[in-house]
Formats: sequence, C-alpha cells, structure tokens
Amino acid sequence: SSGINAEWPLRPGNQGPLHIDVSGSKVAYYDYSPASSHLTVLLLHGMRFSKENWKTLGTLDTLLQNGYRAIAVDLPGYGDSEPMLGLSHEQFIRQFIAKVDSESTVIVSPSMSGEFAIPVVFSEPAILAGWVPVAPVSISSHKLSEYQALQLPVLAVYGENDNQFRKQVEEYLGAIPQVTLKMIPEGSHPCYLDNPDLWHETLIKFLSGIK
Repeated sequence: SSGINAEWPLRPGNQGPLHIDVSGSKVAYYDYSPASSHLTVLLLHGMRFSKENWKTLGTLDTLLQNGYRAIAVDLPGYGDSEPMLGLSHEQFIRQFIAKVDSESTVIVSPSMSGEFAIPVVFSEPAILAGWVPVAPVSISSHKLSEYQALQLPVLAVYGENDNQFRKQVEEYLGAIPQVTLKMIPEGSHPCYLDNPDLWHETLIKFLSGIK
C-alpha cells in the first residue's frame, strides 16, 4: 500500500507508509490499528531520526500487539514529509491529529520533537490523554510553576548518561503532579535505542494506567 493516499478509516491492520495532506503539504506516516482501541499513541522523532525508527525498533508492533493504535509520523521536512509553510509546530500537530481522526492521543516526543509537543501540552492539554517526553528540547521554554500546574498523565524518560538533558528532565518534568520519571540505566540521549525492551515495558505500563 506504499504511496496510497489515505482516506480514513483504514483499520484494522498494519498500514503504511501512508500520505495525507496537511495545509497543502504531503505528510508521511505509519498507522498500526487494532480493531478497536481507546488510546492512540502518536510517535514523533528526534532530529536524526524518522518514523522508520519506530518500525525498526518494534515500537509500532509492540503497541499494536497490546491493543493500542500506533501512529508514527515524519515531521515536516524530515523523512518523506514535505516542509510545512505557514504553520506553527503546534498547529501542525493539532491539524495532523484531526486529519487522522486520532482520539485520546498520547504524544511520544523525543529530543527535537519537544518543539512540536510542548506547545500543544501547554496550550491545549485537553486534546491529549497523556504525554511521553523523552529528554525533549524546549523544556525550559516554560516555567517550573507551569509544569507544577500541568494536569496530564506524563511518563518522562531519559538516559542515565544524557548529561545535557538529565537535570532539566528531573527538575522540570519531575515537578508535574502526575509524572512517572524513568531513567534508562546507562542510556544515552536517544535512550530508547539503548534498551528497547525496557522502553517498551515502561511505555506499555504507563499506557495501561491511562483510563
């Protein structure tokens, strides 16, 4: 089904790569959907990565096997997605979520993709069911008091050896009332690559606690 122009609904089954139009630009993504699911996990990616990493790592399959709809998207200008003109990062995420009919969305945002997730988390947390920041950039774009006031289930993941981001994750994200902090032992900045089994186990456990 490579190159198909997706018209929703397509489930169930493993779908992709698919392409949809967001504000005049082509966006590429995978959509792994069970027959029914109460949560959608939207997987963003870091600067050196793309939607393909979540397929190769087994995250898409793991989420599907556990009954979750899993979507991995190439962010604008990365992978097979065209650059986005005239849309903010926040607007792109909101429009993409609407386009793929994603309800009860949990956003996974490693590294660079924090620039896309964090504005949504703070401007309209009601459209999200949860947030999984993985040592994201832009943490300090919001005050500590804003994190302390955030009402959203959060799983904050970081690597033990990620000296650049570890302190910020612990200080800022650790202040969120409904946070679970998870350090990956001996993990680097993209710590999910260092221990995929622990990453998947931690993610599924967190998702199972979201009603």
